[in-house]
Amino acid sequence: MTLLMLNEEGGAQLVHRVPQGEARREHVLRDLIAEHPQILPVHDLDPSYGPLLTVTRELSVPGVGFVDILLMDASGRLVVVECKLWRNPQARREVVGQILDYAREFARWGYEDLQRQVSVATKRQGNVLYALACEAGGTLDEAAFVDRVTRDLAAGRFLLLVVGDGITEGTRRIGEYLAGQPGLAFTFGLIEIAQYRHADADGAERLMVQPRVLAQTALIERLVIRSEVAGVVIDAVVPTSASGAGGEGMEPRQPSGAGLAWRDFVARFLTQMRFDDPGQPPPRSGGTGWIRVPLPANLYVNLYRSSGNATIGAQVRFTGAEGVAAYAELLEEREAIDSEFAAAGLDLPSWSDGEVPLLSITTSSPLPWTDQAEEAHRAWMTRIANQYVNSLRPRLQRIAGDQAA
Repeated sequence: MTLLMLNEEGGAQLVHRVPQGEARREHVLRDLIAEHPQILPVHDLDPSYGPLLTVTRELSVPGVGFVDILLMDASGRLVVVECKLWRNPQARREVVGQILDYAREFARWGYEDLQRQVSVATKRQGNVLYALACEAGGTLDEAAFVDRVTRDLAAGRFLLLVVGDGITEGTRRIGEYLAGQPGLAFTFGLIEIAQYRHADADGAERLMVQPRVLAQTALIERLVIRSEVAGVVIDAVVPTSASGAGGEGMEPRQPSGAGLAWRDFVARFLTQMRFDDPGQPPPRSGGTGWIRVPLPANLYVNLYRSSGNATIGAQVRFTGAEGVAAYAELLEEREAIDSEFAAAGLDLPSWSDGEVPLLSITTSSPLPWTDQAEEAHRAWMTRIANQYVNSLRPRLQRIAGDQAA
């Protein structure tokens, strides 16, 4: 296809389309859409959507992959975008399975799961989705906004788009294939963004894009029964006065100097600790030298300091048959989990098989532990704890849900 560009003097210039498969790299197409989401003809697919805003690029979906772009309108209606250049031979083979995997996982998420992953991607804490909606002129209050997004996720009401530089006839059958899938609960669209390049009067190269919808599916509602695994662990609390022999009438034992120092350390740590995951239960002291961060399936991240070894560290012990089984499933995703720690600027965890498998990180911290050193310890522990939760909690919830199904 060729465009004819007319100027004010009556002249004309032919502008030729960039041949299919010879367009720029996928990340350039992704960045173009992220910076100008209005180029997507979303209203042709669903007129109820408002103007789009970009939430984030490269949204991690644990166990599945990375969504190229997450968009939404000011009322929280979600749009998931995958960019594919059709010169890539894998695109036609993998795009259907990839789309369905994203759809299944998003339909299992609650708002807290989405908020956690958005916080990880944007490196912003708090209710990032709602903050972005307000900045875009959204009128819903926070509770109504959260309820809206939660209902849409549970019902699978979101828009899933595959955007490419040229859709071949074989790829156009993707839409027909998806339309015939039982239980489809989202709206799907194939969008072609044709690219045209030309040189202006000064010789500078210009790029024009022309989006159009090639295929779409109608929204099909279905009833979804979800098994929620909140991952909240409740521990019994034993009063200090009952810990001595005889119990009644005995004076509680006063903590040692080390115990008092540890209490102060933990109190400061709890003040500083901020999780990306809004549903994560708070940590608590597990005894002098230990802090326990609860995870699903009765597991914990144990944060610790050892003056004897001059080290600080974190570990998850996978005890019992269920723990060993969970470790085995996590081990299959080791590469993805390691990459998440690396992306956060942290050392990679050590994976230790054995009767009780361990997932641990240890770092040296020479004595003496000054106030400055203790502040560094707390900063390290908050980052480590947050990443353990980001990487393990959603996966352990999914594993527990699969085992219960």
